Amino acid sequence: MADALSFFKPVLVKVNPLSYRSVTAKLYSILLQEKGKEVFIDLTDMPPVMASAVTVVAMMFENVKLYGVQPEQRGDFIPDPDTPEFEDFVERKDSLVAAGTYVVERPGIPIELISDEKEEKILLTLYDKNGSARSISQLIEWLGENPKDPVTKASYSRLIAGMEEKGLVRRLREGRSRAVMLTDLGASLAEAMVKKEVGKPYYALPKKPLVLPKL
Repeated sequence: MADALSFFKPVLVKVNPLSYRSVTAKLYSILLQEKGKEVFIDLTDMPPVMASAVTVVAMMFENVKLYGVQPEQRGDFIPDPDTPEFEDFVERKDSLVAAGTYVVERPGIPIELISDEKEEKILLTLYDKNGSARSISQLIEWLGENPKDPVTKASYSRLIAGMEEKGLVRRLREGRSRAVMLTDLGASLAEAMVKKEVGKPYYALPKKPLVLPKL
């Protein structure tokens, strides 16, 4: 780790460090582009929300290393990224004398949250439709398939159940139907794919920022 970092030129990424969505979407899109390469992420001085989001996303990719620097002097409050104070903070942080580095160990096998094209299409479709469908039948229609076909409906019901277990969507009982909506994690990954054009060409960012209802 120390040898690798001696040649390491950090790349600053502008995100809102207090927004789980901002951090998750940005980092996921970057790691998709850098997939297969060795990536080092400095957790030093990250606020808790940002550090937790980075850790979750890092576990989805191989060759991502999380590390931190233990300075001789302790860090201070992180200013807003869009202010001159933030640049001063980064400069001060980088000039601190390190007492040592530490590696954040993680499982060697990445967690594969999006395992096939249908799951990706469901995420992107829900994102395009402002985050939710009234029912699985409505979602199936949006995907261009026949919701009245029992085999098709059963197949998508199993798929949605699996995505719910992964934390990508949640199902809510609404009358006789069960609505399907993106979780914050699912919306973050969909946003990353849309912004970096990893998904299908016709998907676009919603006209208004996607705001998921609080449960």
